Amino acid sequence: MLEDLYIRVPLERLEAEAGVIAAGGAGPEVYISAERLRRLTPALVAASRRLLDDFPSHTVHAPFMDVWPGATDADVRGLSLEKMRRTLDVAAELGSRLVVMHYNYDPIYYRQHFASWLERAAEFYATLLDGRDGPLIALENIADPTPYVALQLVEKAARPRLVHCFDFGHHHVFAAIPFREWLFYLNPRGHIHFHLHDNSGDSDDHLPLGAGDIDWQAAQAAIAALPCPFSIALEPKSPESRDAAIAFYWENFLKRTRSGRRDA
Repeated sequence: MLEDLYIRVPLERLEAEAGVIAAGGAGPEVYISAERLRRLTPALVAASRRLLDDFPSHTVHAPFMDVWPGATDADVRGLSLEKMRRTLDVAAELGSRLVVMHYNYDPIYYRQHFASWLERAAEFYATLLDGRDGPLIALENIADPTPYVALQLVEKAARPRLVHCFDFGHHHVFAAIPFREWLFYLNPRGHIHFHLHDNSGDSDDHLPLGAGDIDWQAAQAAIAALPCPFSIALEPKSPESRDAAIAFYWENFLKRTRSGRRDA
């Protein structure tokens, strides 16, 4: 399943970068910003679908700024729900496999009211998933010290299509426990979608793999040992970092060169 690889690309760059992504043995993880989502027309969705049909599979990353699934204010929560519902509908039209979403838990505001935040956020995702078939929703860790909030949220919502996205770069900056322990708590709770990018532990820099100090050899071993299904997405910031990340992944995760030759 290490071959189940995706590369993040903004929707507006999909046509320009589709060939490079395909040459890297990957599918696109299409990032749809809030501004792009507002401007999407049926014609633009159809054109994107034609590009994506050339790939065996693909994923979507939803807008994430100012999305508040557990907001106390019902109006704010409603706007967030509308935005995520639209994203999920677009992903279904595109035929995407899963949609990555941020649940944006803020401990400063909600630590003393966690039970009510959890109730609202769980209802948010249950509402998104109920009554419709379509992609998985993968909830991504951001500034979480442990997987506690994500685990509680997935359990409370109790929907099979609500799964975890584990981001190694975010973990390296914010986590209080090693990633092996984190994955132990996630496994075997269904599909896990991984985000791979690097940093030096002090800032979420989205460096190409190998440019920071994450132990990717240990990460590869931990992912490969999982008995549950998983997929992997690289999250480069530029074409240069994308190419470096792809090369690193082929050599260090797949243990072969881009030509297909397996390394000794």
